[in-house]
Amino acid sequence: MKYKGKTRSKLAAICITVLLLAGTVWYFAHQHNVQNKAEMRQAEALFANADQEKKKNDAPAEDAASETLVVDIKGAVKKPGIYQIAASERVIDGIERAGGFTNKADRDKINLAQKVSDEMVIYVPEKGAQALAPSAQELDAGGLESQPAQSKVNINSADEQEMQKLPGVGPAKAKAIIQYRTEHGSFKSMDDLAAVSGIGEKSLEQMKPFMALY
Repeated sequence: MKYKGKTRSKLAAICITVLLLAGTVWYFAHQHNVQNKAEMRQAEALFANADQEKKKNDAPAEDAASETLVVDIKGAVKKPGIYQIAASERVIDGIERAGGFTNKADRDKINLAQKVSDEMVIYVPEKGAQALAPSAQELDAGGLESQPAQSKVNINSADEQEMQKLPGVGPAKAKAIIQYRTEHGSFKSMDDLAAVSGIGEKSLEQMKPFMALY
């Protein structure tokens, strides 16, 4: 009887030990699973934040590409005038908006692949209009060839109608330029036009290739 009692006690101890071991294994396994889930949630949060930051950084570039610019297209095109164009487009796109080249256009003297900029002047010369390569003074701010010297507007003698041949100059600005010239005398420098109401530094730089001063 004593032997059977000892056997039962040993079996009970073994069962208790097995249960404790099983409980310990389950506990650590459970804790490991919880930790893994927490790490996964943390990683997902990091990736989500990274995606949001990327979208924020990409947004300005997309907005800039969709920005609408205004360009002045002149010379040997079928429909010269002021046109709206997207910031992502190039000179060739502007020329297409102006109806394309005329038969007299000298395509070799204009960079069709150049990107456009706001208030840009795109001047397409005619064949034979200028035999020599243009000098630095005869290029506009965009690197495009400007008008030959004989066709430039003399800002010290031009009337309102002639003054409107300058890019970005309408009746109001033409009148303001002439009024300033009348009140202050002849312009000593092209930069003096910056003092005329409505003409900013950027506009003046676009006008310079089309102006003469004598």
